[in-house]
Amino acid sequence: MRKVKNFFHNLLAFIRPLKNSSALIMTRSYFFLLAIITFSMVISVPTVLGYQLIRIQVQNANQYIKSLKKTNIDSAHDWNIWIRNNTFDSDVIFIKAQTNKKKTFYSDGASHVASKNYKHLFFSKKYLLDSKNWHDFNHYKLYYTKTVTQYGNHFTVWINLYKVFNIIKITLYTLLIIICLVLIFGVWLIWQLSQRLTTPLSYLSSATEKKVSLKIKQSNQRMEDRLPEPTSPTEVNELAVSFNQLLDVISEKEVREKQFVSDASHELKTPIAAINGHLKLIKRRGREHPEIIENSFDYISNETRRMQHLVQNLLDLSHAERDELNITKINLSELLVEISKNVPFPQKIKTKFSSNIYIKADLDQIHEIILAILENSSKYSPLDCPIILNIEQNSGKTIMRIIDFGKGISANDKKHIFERFYRADASRSNSIPGSGLGLSIVKELANRQHIKINVLDNYPRGTIFELSLPR
Repeated sequence: MRKVKNFFHNLLAFIRPLKNSSALIMTRSYFFLLAIITFSMVISVPTVLGYQLIRIQVQNANQYIKSLKKTNIDSAHDWNIWIRNNTFDSDVIFIKAQTNKKKTFYSDGASHVASKNYKHLFFSKKYLLDSKNWHDFNHYKLYYTKTVTQYGNHFTVWINLYKVFNIIKITLYTLLIIICLVLIFGVWLIWQLSQRLTTPLSYLSSATEKKVSLKIKQSNQRMEDRLPEPTSPTEVNELAVSFNQLLDVISEKEVREKQFVSDASHELKTPIAAINGHLKLIKRRGREHPEIIENSFDYISNETRRMQHLVQNLLDLSHAERDELNITKINLSELLVEISKNVPFPQKIKTKFSSNIYIKADLDQIHEIILAILENSSKYSPLDCPIILNIEQNSGKTIMRIIDFGKGISANDKKHIFERFYRADASRSNSIPGSGLGLSIVKELANRQHIKINVLDNYPRGTIFELSLPR
C-alpha cells in the first residue's frame, strides 16, 4: 500500500510543475478529444448494429406471418405440415396459431413463452421484457412479438433477441478493449510528440535564462549574446533566429552606446582640461603677465562655445530619437528657395529644380536635415565654390541632391561619416569646427522618416548627398 501511495505521490510531483506546459495541454486536449470520440463510438456503433439486427429479425417474423396467412390451418395435421415446410430456429422463434374453431397449436417452446407475464417497454408494446426485477440485468430476456388476425385465425410470433444482444455485447467489449488500447497508446504517442515539439523551446528558454543570469553577473564584461538555434521544428528555429537577430541589434546598440559615452566623455574632457589649464595659468602668472589674461579668456570663450555646441548637438540627437513626427504635405521647392536665401554660409547656394514639388515629411526635421548637410558641405568646400541644391522626380520618388566641390570623402570615410563623433583624419585639427554629431543627427532623423541617404563622389572633386524622399 505504501508503494502505491509513493507511486502516486511521485507521479503528482512530476505532473504538478507541468500542468501549464504545452506538452501537458496538448496531451490533455488529445485525451478529451479521444474520450469524446470513444463515447460517441460506444453509443453509436452498438445502437446502429442492434437496430440493423433487430430489423432483420422483424423481417423474419413478417415472413412467417405472411406464410401463416396463406395457409389454411384447421387441424393438427395442417399445423404439422406447415411446421415441416418452414424451418426456423426453435430457440429464437416461437409461434402460436389459434384457429377460428378455438384450436390452438404451438411450436416448440412457444407454450412456455406464451404463458409468461411480460413487461412492455415504454417506447413500444411490440417489445416484451421478461425479468423478475428491473435491476436484474443478468436474467433479462427481450422478445419482439407480432400478432395478426385473418378469417378468425390468430397468429402470434415471438422472437427472442438474446442473440442480437450477445452480438452487441461482444461488439461493445471488443470496441472498448480496442479503444482503451488506442487511448493508452495515443496518449503516450501524443506525449512523446509534444515533448519532441516543446523540448527545443524549453531548451531555448533555459538558454535565454542562463544568458540573462550570466549577463547580470558579468555586466562589465563582453559576452557572446547568442542563443542556440535548433534545426527542428521550423517554428522554434525561426523563433531562435529572430531572437538572435534581436540580440545582435541590442548588442550592437549597446556597443555603440558605450562608444558614444566614451567619445562624449573624451570630447568634453579635452576642452574642460584646456579651460582648467588656462585658469591655472591666469592664477599663477596673471598678475606678472597681464597680456596672457586676454588670450586665455578668448580661448576659454571659444572652448565654452564649442562645449555649448556639443551639448546642444547631444540634446538634438536625443530629441531626434524621441520626438513625435508631424507628417504633412510640404512644398519642397519653396523650402529650398527659402533656405538658400537665408543660410549664413560663405559659399553661394544655387538651386536647380522646378517649382511646386511636394513631399510628405515632418517640416522641422526635414529643415534640420538640409541645414546640417549644407553646414557639413560648407565646412569642407572652398569659399569661391558654390553649393548646388537639385531636385528630380522619377519612378514615384523625389530625389534631392546637395552637391559641393570640396575635398570629397574617401571610400573608407563614407562607411563611418554617420557614426557619432566620427571625423575624417584630415579634419581632426581644430581648424575645422564641429563636434562630429551633425551627420549622426541627420541619419537619425532620416531613418525615422524612411529617407534613404546615399553619399556619392562629385567628379572631378566634391561630394553629392543624395536623399530619396517619400512623396
